[in-house]
Amino acid sequence: MLEEGNPSILTRRKWILLAGAGVASWSGIYGFGGKEFWETKEPAEWTADEIAKLLMKSPWAKAVSAERSRTQKNPMSSNPMPPMMPGSRSRARMPGSGTPKSTRTVTTYKGTVVWESAAPVRAALKTKLPDEFEGQYVLGVSGVPLAKSESKGAIDRLRQVTTLETKNRRPLEAAGAQVQRENGTVYLFGFAREGLSISRDEKEVVFTTHMGNLAFTAKFNLKDMLYHGELSV
Repeated sequence: MLEEGNPSILTRRKWILLAGAGVASWSGIYGFGGKEFWETKEPAEWTADEIAKLLMKSPWAKAVSAERSRTQKNPMSSNPMPPMMPGSRSRARMPGSGTPKSTRTVTTYKGTVVWESAAPVRAALKTKLPDEFEGQYVLGVSGVPLAKSESKGAIDRLRQVTTLETKNRRPLEAAGAQVQRENGTVYLFGFAREGLSISRDEKEVVFTTHMGNLAFTAKFNLKDMLYHGELSV
């Protein structure tokens, strides 16, 4: 178990490692009466394990994944059998023997989407969001290399394929995007609050972004995203 005296010294990358190592039994991290710790304790009292849970597995943090498969033809499989030499015996090729015609490679990408503008998340990270996201919903994606570079053009193309939506409403395109590296690589996306009204009456809100032709989708249940009794997004 990590020291609990000052959880703010942990970077986001270390929180991810903490989560992956399974050092905390998250099912048992609750406050009094079965309530979550963020409802029963002040942020200054949150432990490193509790912060890891909030940022990795909570109403404000969702795991996302996608797979990319690639099939490559094996050049050896198309080679004709060599001609028989005089005096040689023919040999039938057994089913399933010989060089396979192709090989299939599957790459799995896994990451986490965090609702960065939510009050408990900001309290856990103890930092402010960049000024350009003032008045916006902000969501961050970590663990997935969404863009091949951090050039302005690459990030803007990524922004254009990143959306936030609720039921029966058109998807709202991200208004801004940038990459942060202070706490590991995090892609931040901002959405104009006036462009999408989110209330507790909505069942869920869906975030989607892309890496090439791969889609990463996170669904957030609004009824669970309560902080001291109020919806926090």
